[in-house]
Amino acid sequence: MRLRRPHLRLTAAALSACALALVGAPSASAACGHTSAQPGQTSRAAMASSTLCLVNAERSERGLRPLRLNRRLSRAARGHARDMVHRDYFSHDSLSGASFVDRIRRSGYLSGPRAWIVGENLAWGSRDRSSPSAIVDAWMHSPGHRANILQRRFREIGIGLVNGAPQSVSGPAATYATDFGARS
Repeated sequence: MRLRRPHLRLTAAALSACALALVGAPSASAACGHTSAQPGQTSRAAMASSTLCLVNAERSERGLRPLRLNRRLSRAARGHARDMVHRDYFSHDSLSGASFVDRIRRSGYLSGPRAWIVGENLAWGSRDRSSPSAIVDAWMHSPGHRANILQRRFREIGIGLVNGAPQSVSGPAATYATDFGARS
């Protein structure tokens, strides 16, 4: 989903960037480290780093500049992923009704700039579908999620990765939230 200030207008990609449960696992990229790791096989930080590397590899293949990790966006993303797992729901809007823009605003990311654009991708998977490569591959096969990853105006990203799923599953699982942004 993407929203833009000053008019907070939803784009066509925002309407199509709905929540995504995964159906397949791709091959991993050796250059990005732990891309095929499942929760418990490596740290969440290593999985988040691999996710960032894979997202930036997709951007690089298309001549787009890499996204920089932003701690405020990461805080908003991590908090939402944790909330979805602990409270058993999967949505861009929290159970309180707060949107991803509300969460990003509360992180302080939107304080000060005259103009901004933000977006969010969500996914969760279990077993081999919980790896960074499976998540990024699923996003790249979903038009709205792909549009966020390849949005040339985005400059920064926050990655939230939490062990567990927003519903009961067997085996290891991970829930991902990525918040994208640019400010001017």
